[in-house]
This record gives sequence, C-alpha cells and structure tokens, in this order.
Amino acid sequence: MTTEAVRWGYNGSEGPEHWGCLSEAYRSCSEGVEQSPVNITGCVASEGAHIEFAYSGRAIAARNNGHTVYLDFPPGSALVADGSRYELQGVHYHSPGEHQVDGERFATELHLVHQDTDANLAVVGLLFRLGNPSPLVQALLDAAPQTVGSVALQDGPTTSDYLPAPLNYFGYDGSLTTPPCTEGVHWIVMQSVGTVSPEQVERLQTITGGPNNRPVQPIGERKILAVSR
Repeated sequence: MTTEAVRWGYNGSEGPEHWGCLSEAYRSCSEGVEQSPVNITGCVASEGAHIEFAYSGRAIAARNNGHTVYLDFPPGSALVADGSRYELQGVHYHSPGEHQVDGERFATELHLVHQDTDANLAVVGLLFRLGNPSPLVQALLDAAPQTVGSVALQDGPTTSDYLPAPLNYFGYDGSLTTPPCTEGVHWIVMQSVGTVSPEQVERLQTITGGPNNRPVQPIGERKILAVSR
C-alpha cells in the first residue's frame, strides 16, 4: 500500500498514538528516537547556526488536504543557515500549537518548510498564544479553501509577511510532525511569540474539523540550543 493511500488523522484509531501501526512507512512515528514536536526546556545557550532569510514573492496556491492548509510559494525565497541554502516550500498551520516552551501550550503554530538541494529539511516554527488577531494567520485564513482541494492565488500573502523577527531561536534535530514522521529535520523554533484571536483559532479548527496537533514527544538525549542574535 502506498503512503498516500494510508488514512491517518488526529482522533481515534487513526490518531497520533496509532500512526506507527497504520503503515510500514509510518514506523518512525512509533519507533523513532528523534521525534517532533517536543517540550522546549533545559536549553543550552549557544551561538548556534547563523541564520538569515532571503524572502521575496507571493504565495501562488492554497491547498486544503483535510489535515491543514498549505500556502505554496514559487522558487526564490530561502533560509540560509551557516551558508547552507534551504528553499522555502510552503507554510502551514497546526492549532493548537505543537511545540511547548517550559510546559506552556500555544494556541497555534505556523510551520515554514524549507528544503535544500539534497532534500534535507529545515522547518521554522512560529508560536502564537491567545490575544489580539494575527495578520499572518488572517492572511492564511483569507486564502484557505474551506473544503479539501486547492485554489490558485492571484494576490496571495507575501513571503515577507512571514519573516520572523528578532532572530532569537531554539534549535534542535527532530522529525516531521505528521506521517511518515521522517527524522533528520532541522528545527528552528523562534523565541518571539505572537498572538492569535480566539475567533481565528476557531476558524482554523473548523477548516480541519478539530484540533490538528501531535502531542509532544520524548526529547531523549538531544540538546536544545537557545540562540540569541
């Protein structure tokens, strides 16, 4: 059975605790030792990798796959980490958020997914707690198909809208937070936390039919770096 044919979700027998049993391709979800998300705590202060963002252009499509909504971006925007260039692939959301910081749970989390020429992934996480409406989240909501499918965008959100600032971050090695839970993902979770309104959270979860977050996974022997810029 191909990976694409395997049903998974966030509840019941298709929920996160069962992902590893749904397909041989998903075994990392239950057997992996460097899984994401994690509770970010006990960090080691570090100079870490120097990161910079070279973003330009607008989202060209929005896709609702039943699990989240993706904003697709054309080539040309990138994250540069210690000289390695990772092209921006897209932005999607999880609500509630997936990563925690010292046990604090967040209302929403945006993932900015990047890939280098060797298919290595670097994902930037943006955290949001309840408060005032978020322009970033609103831009995604305005573009999002309300049912499964995709739409072309003529005037989509700009990549510069998603530029995080300041560039203080938590860094660690982890995995995709959805099946197949592939490991080897370089995570950059920004320390600055934004706000999102209860109404926006409700709309996000309405689109996906409920919460779409994976519970935190054991950190094991991994170190989490706290990097200040």
